[in-house]
Amino acid sequence: MKAALYHEYGPPEVLKYEDIDPLPVGPRDAMLKVRATSLNWFDIIGRNGEYRPNKTLPHILGGDITGEVVEVGAEVTHVKPGDPVVVYATVHCGNCETCWKGEPNCCRNYKYYGSALWGGYAQYWTGRAENLVPLYQGLDFAECAAINITFLTSWHMLARAGIRAGEDILIHAAGSGIGVAAVQIAKLTGLRVIGTAGSDEKCRRALELGADHMINYKEQNFREDVMKLTGKRGVDVVFEHIGKDTWEDSIRSLTRMGRLVTCGASSGYEVTTNAAHIFHKQLTVIGSNHGTMYELATIINLLEAGKLKPVIDRKFPLREAAEAHRLIESRQVFGKIVLEPEH
Repeated sequence: MKAALYHEYGPPEVLKYEDIDPLPVGPRDAMLKVRATSLNWFDIIGRNGEYRPNKTLPHILGGDITGEVVEVGAEVTHVKPGDPVVVYATVHCGNCETCWKGEPNCCRNYKYYGSALWGGYAQYWTGRAENLVPLYQGLDFAECAAINITFLTSWHMLARAGIRAGEDILIHAAGSGIGVAAVQIAKLTGLRVIGTAGSDEKCRRALELGADHMINYKEQNFREDVMKLTGKRGVDVVFEHIGKDTWEDSIRSLTRMGRLVTCGASSGYEVTTNAAHIFHKQLTVIGSNHGTMYELATIINLLEAGKLKPVIDRKFPLREAAEAHRLIESRQVFGKIVLEPEH
């Protein structure tokens, strides 16, 4: 099969479009003909070597995978060849405390497809059949690839934050993949959305998507604007995934008993916090990681019902994966970038 893979860590140019044998199908596995896979930031930090889980090279990226089943193992019964499916990206052990609690995304031994395990930057993908979620016939493969990790991550974050109708929320990078998802989910729940983005064009598009107010963080101080928009009260929730560059002002943008929920730190993991802001205002800081298969199935139902809509900035053929990486690193993207293998 053809795959976009890398033999060494480095810039986008290390991605090569080459022939490689697909993994064999075990008794509890399935093989998919990959129809679409979308880019995530951990593809970038995986390729450049910033994040190096226990894996061997060459490696195939891509955690957002959709396609058609072409082969199943002898013990697989819930899917069959021809079924359209999406891959739940987290592989969990099933034997630790968090797995028993129904939180496989917090498994002590979890791995991600596309991170520690081969992903979907290929014509075919082989992995655990229990990670396959059936899709409704007629759903667009590219759109389903664009909802998987981003919408699931956003959904789980906002669920952990306990969002409620009528609250104010600050969503950072509202034009990013998870930002676009968070805006839609927050509006669906009945919140007032204040977002940030790095250009007037991204702000305009986020407003069209449903955000109530947008702040161009390159031209304005987002904390000052939040305080103006909320009458100096602050927001109830901050949706934080930037890290070092925004952390302290995110904390200070919260109202009393507000909640900050975070899933990542694209600008750096080392942050500073004035603890007085947290204990005097009784703030809550919440960590969040990916989501559950049940949440993914819920999102697919909402997609099918037309209540959620992924935003795709651009599609590339799989052979142009390096160019797709250059584009996402430019940060000139609104929504998701999708790769489509040629068959």
